[in-house]
Amino acid sequence: MLAQPKRTHLNRALSKLGLCSRGTAERWIAEGRVWVNGTAADSPEQWVDLAADRIEVKEEDAPGPETGSPPASAHPAREPLYLAMHKPAGYVTTRSDELGRKTVYELLPPDLSGGWLFPVGRLDKDSEGLLLMTNDGEWANLLTDPEFHVEKTYRVKLDGKPLPEELERFRAGIMLDDTATLPARVDADGGGWYRVGLTEGRNRQIRRMFHALGYKVKRLVRVAIGPLELGGLEAGKIRRLSTMESAALRRAAAGKSA
Repeated sequence: MLAQPKRTHLNRALSKLGLCSRGTAERWIAEGRVWVNGTAADSPEQWVDLAADRIEVKEEDAPGPETGSPPASAHPAREPLYLAMHKPAGYVTTRSDELGRKTVYELLPPDLSGGWLFPVGRLDKDSEGLLLMTNDGEWANLLTDPEFHVEKTYRVKLDGKPLPEELERFRAGIMLDDTATLPARVDADGGGWYRVGLTEGRNRQIRRMFHALGYKVKRLVRVAIGPLELGGLEAGKIRRLSTMESAALRRAAAGKSA
């Protein structure tokens, strides 16, 4: 049986949905711009469930919560949507960025740019490759929750050649933030490239793991999430997943948590 979706604080939920940073989320909540299930939120630490709760953010100049009506920017219920994007380097995965950096939302076609879409997990600004986007919180939770251990595969270019014993350390787990990483896959892939498989997603994890071994990541490309491969999707392009592909990703999570 699948584990029940976990709750998270509202400010973290807004960040996880790719809408803003946690700091910006706290400001939006204080300004009365964030609503949960039709009621204005009053605390960034309010518990929410991405799979069950409806979270809405109103535009800055929309009527405030004192009107008693939902936010003007509330997104109506819609059919689940599942997208694969080839994220180029140089783009961040938030909807807006305080530093003015390019965001993956700029790559969405006009008919999708206004939808309630969010990234499934993250790729940092300097990383590239397969990024999933959806409006299905329950599906996203299955693919990102560490409890379900869906493997992500990366090709990584290093500035050196790790010794066999160093690769064994990588596979066994590296101490980051006083906690060892989960066992990982890593194998030479030719030309200074390495193929890495992770079942967790800490912040800049691969870069930090290789840094702990004394190596710098020169390029990082995510090439697969579970059974779904990046394939020939060009950088900056997006395609809709087929019903079979989205179902296969769901089964990949279900198989790890049954």
